Amino acid sequence: MSATVMAIGKMKFAPYRAAADEYLKRLRHYLNIQEIELKSELSPKLSEMQIRERESRQIMEMVAPSTYLFVLDERGKMFSSVQFSEMVGRLMAQSQDMAFVIGGAYGHHECLRQRANMVFGLSPLTFPHELARVLVYEQLYRAMTILKNEPYHK
Repeated sequence: MSATVMAIGKMKFAPYRAAADEYLKRLRHYLNIQEIELKSELSPKLSEMQIRERESRQIMEMVAPSTYLFVLDERGKMFSSVQFSEMVGRLMAQSQDMAFVIGGAYGHHECLRQRANMVFGLSPLTFPHELARVLVYEQLYRAMTILKNEPYHK
């Protein structure tokens, strides 16, 4: 069982990169996790729809059909940390690989939403993509500590 966090674009803001690296280090104690940064398709020659579609197809090419796909979107289903940990725990018990996808500046194309097992929201607020990645890592770490009955989650 492994977890992958895929994001369009590189994490450039040093404080976010440091926070992400800290949570990645903590998470590796619990599970095999990797981070994949994909090329943004931003171009003045392309429409927003074309950019969304190209980025979404790029992601879909990298996700195995058997992987449980969480597509992050501010309109997605929201969970408490305990509910999220229960979902992750069920997937882990089934040895199910998971992928969490954070889109580019224009979000996801409908083809990726349709492929998703879960369109998942962190908040109805919109976050910078780099911060959303840190939040995903933190919530995964929190889920692991909840599942292991460790004191991080209060």
